[in-house]
Amino acid sequence: MSDTTETAESRIREESAAIEMICERVGLVVGGDDTSLAVDFAKIFLSKAPPEFLTGRSVEELVHLVSGSFHFLKSSKSDQVDVSVTSPEGDSESWGNPVTVVRTNVSERPFIIDTIREYLQTQDLAIDHIVYPLIDVDRDSGGDVVAVQLKRNGTTRESFVHCEVTRVTDPEKLDLMEAELSSNLSDVVRATDDFESMLDTANSVITDLDEHAAASGSDKTDIKEIQEFIRWLRDGGFVFLGYRGYDLVDGPGGKLHGVVRKNSGLGILRHQERSRFAEPVPIAELGKKMQHLIEHGPPLVINKTNARATVHRIARMDDIGIKQLDGNGRLLGIHRFVGLFTSKTYTEDAENVPILRRKLSQVLKEEGAEEGSHDYKEISTIFNSMPTGQLLTSAEEDLASDVRLILNSYHDDDVHVSLRPDILERGVTVMVIIPEDRFSAEVREDIEEELLRVLNGQRLSSHLAMSGGGQARLHFYIAVPEARTAEVGVAQLEELFSGLLRTWSDKLSDGLEEFVSQEEAVELSEFYSRAFNAEYRAATDPVIAAEDVRHLEAMRADGREISIAFANRGASTSIAGIKGATELKVYLLGRRLILSDFMPILEDVGLRVIAANPYEVKLPKDSGTIYIFAVQDHEEHQLTVDSRGELLSETILASRSGDVASDSLNALVLSAGLHWREVDVLRGYLGYAFQIGAIPSRISIRAALIQYPGIARELFELFAIKFDPDSSATKKERLAEIAQRRKAFFRSLRRVSALADDRALRRLEELINVTVRTNFYRHGGSEPTYRSGGVPYISFKFSCRSMEFLQRSRMLYEVWVHSARMEGVHLRGASVARGGIRWSDRPDDYRTEILGLVKTQMVKNAVIVPAGSKGGFVPLLLPGESEARFEEGKKQYETLIRGLLDITDNLVEGKVQTPDRVVAFDGADPYLVVAADKGTAKFSDVANMISTEYGFWLNDAFASGGSNGYDHKAVGITARGAWECVRRHFREMGKDIDSEPFTTVGIGDMSGDVFGNGMLMSEQTQLIAAFDHRHIFIDPDPDPSTSYAERKRLFGMERSSWEDYDRKHLSKGGMVISRGAKEVDLSPEAQEVLGISDEDSESLNGESLVQAVLKAPVELLWNGGIGTFVKATLETDADAGDPPNDLVRVNAPDLRCKVVGEGGNLGFTQDARVEYSLLGGAINTDAIDNSGGVDMSDHEVNLKILLAHGVASGSLSVPDRNELLEELTESVAASVLQNNRSQSLAISLDELRVRESVDDFRDLMFALEKTAELDRNSEGLPTADALVERRESGHALARPELCVLLAYSKLSLMGRLLRSRVPDDPVAESYLLGYFPVSAIAAAGQESLEAHRLRRQIIASQLTNDLVDLMGSAFVNRLVRDTGHPAKEVVNAWLIASRLSDHRALLSEIENQQSKVSPRITHRWLLGLGRVLERTTRWVLQNIDKELSPATIVGENLQGLATLRDSFGDVVAGEERALFAARVSEIREVGADESFSERLMTLRFLDQMLDILEIARETGADVLDTARAYYRISEEFDLPWLHRNSFAAASEDQWEQRAARVLSEDLARAHRRIVVAVLTQAGSDEPWKTTRALLRNKGRNVRRFKNLLEQVKAEETPGSAAVSVVAREVSTLARSISSR
Repeated sequence: MSDTTETAESRIREESAAIEMICERVGLVVGGDDTSLAVDFAKIFLSKAPPEFLTGRSVEELVHLVSGSFHFLKSSKSDQVDVSVTSPEGDSESWGNPVTVVRTNVSERPFIIDTIREYLQTQDLAIDHIVYPLIDVDRDSGGDVVAVQLKRNGTTRESFVHCEVTRVTDPEKLDLMEAELSSNLSDVVRATDDFESMLDTANSVITDLDEHAAASGSDKTDIKEIQEFIRWLRDGGFVFLGYRGYDLVDGPGGKLHGVVRKNSGLGILRHQERSRFAEPVPIAELGKKMQHLIEHGPPLVINKTNARATVHRIARMDDIGIKQLDGNGRLLGIHRFVGLFTSKTYTEDAENVPILRRKLSQVLKEEGAEEGSHDYKEISTIFNSMPTGQLLTSAEEDLASDVRLILNSYHDDDVHVSLRPDILERGVTVMVIIPEDRFSAEVREDIEEELLRVLNGQRLSSHLAMSGGGQARLHFYIAVPEARTAEVGVAQLEELFSGLLRTWSDKLSDGLEEFVSQEEAVELSEFYSRAFNAEYRAATDPVIAAEDVRHLEAMRADGREISIAFANRGASTSIAGIKGATELKVYLLGRRLILSDFMPILEDVGLRVIAANPYEVKLPKDSGTIYIFAVQDHEEHQLTVDSRGELLSETILASRSGDVASDSLNALVLSAGLHWREVDVLRGYLGYAFQIGAIPSRISIRAALIQYPGIARELFELFAIKFDPDSSATKKERLAEIAQRRKAFFRSLRRVSALADDRALRRLEELINVTVRTNFYRHGGSEPTYRSGGVPYISFKFSCRSMEFLQRSRMLYEVWVHSARMEGVHLRGASVARGGIRWSDRPDDYRTEILGLVKTQMVKNAVIVPAGSKGGFVPLLLPGESEARFEEGKKQYETLIRGLLDITDNLVEGKVQTPDRVVAFDGADPYLVVAADKGTAKFSDVANMISTEYGFWLNDAFASGGSNGYDHKAVGITARGAWECVRRHFREMGKDIDSEPFTTVGIGDMSGDVFGNGMLMSEQTQLIAAFDHRHIFIDPDPDPSTSYAERKRLFGMERSSWEDYDRKHLSKGGMVISRGAKEVDLSPEAQEVLGISDEDSESLNGESLVQAVLKAPVELLWNGGIGTFVKATLETDADAGDPPNDLVRVNAPDLRCKVVGEGGNLGFTQDARVEYSLLGGAINTDAIDNSGGVDMSDHEVNLKILLAHGVASGSLSVPDRNELLEELTESVAASVLQNNRSQSLAISLDELRVRESVDDFRDLMFALEKTAELDRNSEGLPTADALVERRESGHALARPELCVLLAYSKLSLMGRLLRSRVPDDPVAESYLLGYFPVSAIAAAGQESLEAHRLRRQIIASQLTNDLVDLMGSAFVNRLVRDTGHPAKEVVNAWLIASRLSDHRALLSEIENQQSKVSPRITHRWLLGLGRVLERTTRWVLQNIDKELSPATIVGENLQGLATLRDSFGDVVAGEERALFAARVSEIREVGADESFSERLMTLRFLDQMLDILEIARETGADVLDTARAYYRISEEFDLPWLHRNSFAAASEDQWEQRAARVLSEDLARAHRRIVVAVLTQAGSDEPWKTTRALLRNKGRNVRRFKNLLEQVKAEETPGSAAVSVVAREVSTLARSISSR
């Protein structure tokens, strides 16, 4: 309650201008006659408002708030209780705080504020602000307010209250509150209005008691004590709230009735009509207890009412009943006061309180305690420590009993209980005595909770006494249902509370006894009671603590640092202060939990973390911590711990340890019930799908799986059905079940609303469908039994040709390896394939990088046995320190290797063996070979160590280049092979770079394999500039020998750089510059040699200087580094795919070098190569130039396979094998370099061929595209229209494009050969023998050679190289197109032709002669040899039975060919003779040997010689006689002229060319028919005589032919029609002659 004081007036005077403004604004808002009144009210109201009430509110809000209060006051009346409860909104009261406003106005009196506060508290409404100024209000006769003011002595003071509480939105609740508050305040009015009357009544009762005392038989002492007690109540011990008198009268039947005394009601009991006793009620109906109490009870009864007070404080009211007796002691009625004992009652000692002092005296007397004695003092202390309410309501004998119980329980460890109903059995008083050392707040709460539960009661009051005797006493007064106390005994309660009082340690021991012996339980309990801190003990049930001990003990025994457990403790149990949550416990030993790391793990598994409490555990060696998290799922429900708890625990542990990635996909453990390893299977597929571009985002598909956990589970089940080795189903049965499950899966997809999600989920299903192997179950499935790189891993093998999305790659298989610390991929173009494994630095698109590289590798590998493969990996958790990064990279490389070998077949005693617990849906696949690449140069031994660990059949042939393999840098094979290509370019330009100086710029430094070895290939190299990622080297005018020696020194240094170049060996103006230089000041010499203008030199920095080096006017650009530095004009830097070098990259037309040597990979884009080539530059592709490395690695592998049998049998020791391999180094290198020379030459020959017939190459591209072996767009090959445009501008296919076609033609042909029996023919055996060095075959033995695992592949590869390099990439396709024979028959025919011509010997002779002649002459010879072999191939296809083996055919013709070659000059005649002589002469004139010249030119007639041999066999004639007849008839009919002109008359149109070929073949058949006829009829005569005779016999026909021939020959340019007519005449004549 508040008073208005002078201080308030002072505050009003001191209000700021802002308050004054508010008051004025209130007046304006109210307006009218009330303006002044409103301003006065505002001043008073705001003067009583606390500062915090005003802060945070705008002036406008305060104006509306005060105005609203004023209007409420205006509407009130002084003679009534006015209450308003509203939630301001809308136009009613426009101020914005989200509160409910309670306003009351009552004439000033006590208890108003207390009553309001108490009521709001019962409604659980917090009071934000309360303002209650006391205002003197003047009202007119109608009760309307006319003035307000602050006065101290006004008689019209009113208590206005403005209160703001938590907002209530329910209109019914607002109405109810308004009604209840109005009722309560009305009670306040009634109680305060009648307060003096109730005091007067109390005085009257005291007076009446004098009459009672005078009655005979009454205890005057008792009456006097009661009078004193009432006086004590009157004088401040009691808040009188109501009074009512009751008369006891005789009713019908003489029964005593009770009835309210008329007009006796005061205060809240004023309205007697509401009383049950408004009309007489028989006492007997009130129950025996009440009847006895009324008739026979004491004159004073103190009790609690059932009703709660509504005034002052809300509590059960105290009920004071005093009997009214007449002078004879007859009971006349009862005085009843209700109210509340004041604090005075509870603070004064019993000796000072009437009634209590008498009770104390009686207790002391009964106990025989003399004043001043110990017992006297102790009993007095105990009595005063008991709750006053209990003392007042209890009888003396009961109090004495309780005191006695207390005294007897001193220093007793037992629990004692006193249980007594009150006088009316409406409630019960309970005293609980417990040992002091067992008391705690928790114990008190537990006892109270159990007491209320057992008694089914409601606590009215409680009291704690901590007195002497080592005890704590709890006193409760509890309202209970009738008769309930009779059902509950003291012994029952003592037993119950004894259980509650067992110490935490005792209960912990009890809990542990379920798991360990009693002795051990006690020991553990004592230990952990000390280890657990007080906070933990207070918060944790000992039974639960026992579980914690078990976890900690198990961790200590196992050496584990962490353990996790989930539990649901019940909806009503708080977990870390939160109800309705699941308990997650994390046990840690030796370290603390980093919450910033751990919380995301919990969120990722789908948990909402609501609260957390950590508890320290003091252990002997390691500190421990128990973290308790209150968690729910995302729908705010408890977790299903029984089915998900263990799964979640394992997932969280795996995530924290790094065994699995922590991302949102782990939520599938909770939602789908998948194990974390099973989720990781889906994560693996997801990662692969993203890398191949099947899904646009990892995040979206992850969200789709989380949104549809059922579908996620279906996906894994498809995987499990297919690959779980524990299933007894056959593969056929598995596939059948999968087919059914797929249907169900697609039905489930109907629930997916988003098209993008549907598409992504289908992609995952497709990937599972095309998976053919996995190692998931090999290493334990859901319980990983093996780790690599520190974590479990999973590999998947995909059949690329089974999924449309993967078919684009044109790969055969892809393997995806996935773990929490790495991802890797391995792509293979064929079952037998090889390629390097690189450490990629492109984590987002490394598969794209590897796919690009494998396509290059496919081209590069066209020269070797295996097709191309490529692998790459990215470590996901790289440390910062370089050495640690290297080690991490190596570990994850090991993971990729293991992932590959896990699902690769092995060969055991020659038989294919599928890995254990791997279900394979592909064929046998035992060939897997890897090699070093970027970032993995030192890892070959690691790979071979793993190969040995797996018992893999290739052993250390698995990874080439290891300790017992060929060191490419030491051999320099890549650079040497590329240099052969560079030599070819320069030789064709007429320059010998081994003897003539040439200028060079380069990419790389001398520490590198390719660059360093390349720059030591010729002592004539003048390296004027080079750069790597660190430095730029410039030597404007180097001395070749000096600079060569210095480069050689650097090459021999460990990790040298250009900075180590000795400056004294630099020419004038030479310099070494940091590539990161901001400004570069070039010397004039450097500027001149780089061709930089004065203007350009002013703005040079390190990057622009690199560009200048690339654009330097030199003869050779040698790429031996890493990066893509040249692009085509129309390409962007993004097309180059090498962001680190975007700033230094140049366009192809900017190059001023003549030749490019691509020792390194990807230095140019393919489009840049083509553009540079079309502009006149000499360039191949990197796949052609640097194929030497992969070629030598393949030789190494195949040699090791060859020698493995000897090692296994013991005939060849491993050291001897290694020594042999070392001895064979240069022999192998020579074979590799020959391949480089051969391929480079083959491209030069195709350059010449494409100028003659671009259509052949166009048709080759079409054919390869048709069979899906070539993607023209991805390889940058021109379209047919583009070829036409080029032809019009004088170009055809560029050399880099021919490189691609050469490779693809080889790949295609080799594939066809392996699908045929060609490699099995004895004639092809020579390719196998020629592949291996003789000493290797000798060491291995013929049996090992024949049993070589790759025997057929080696033969097919070598045969393909031999054929295509000589005949050109379009040869086989051309013959397939022209003849209709399949490729295998064309190759068979060529094989025969090549063996009959002994072409290898001839090629060797040509190579020996090339130093004497120009490349142009060599090319002409080779093209001529190719044409001979093509004609011969065609002849074989036309004339030889395809069922005959090549060996048979070769055997039949070798001797005859030798005879013809030896005598060819004697038997050839006519134009052929003249041609033979002229060509031999020409060859000799260019410097060739005579024997070579004749041998070369004799071969030109190979197809004719085969024709001659065939005729000789058919006719039985002598070979030489047949030859003479053959050439005489050729001469007679001028057949050479006809053959020649049949082609000359045809245009370049392919169909005319094919018609000319058919015409030529017709002429050949006619020629042969005539010769056969001649030889058949010759008998013993000379063939020539027979010929003349036959011609005479056919004189008319012969003359007709010759006349036609002369006419045609007379034409300046005979047309094809004319030549055809003559040829037809020859055929007619041949039929005529042969028919005779």
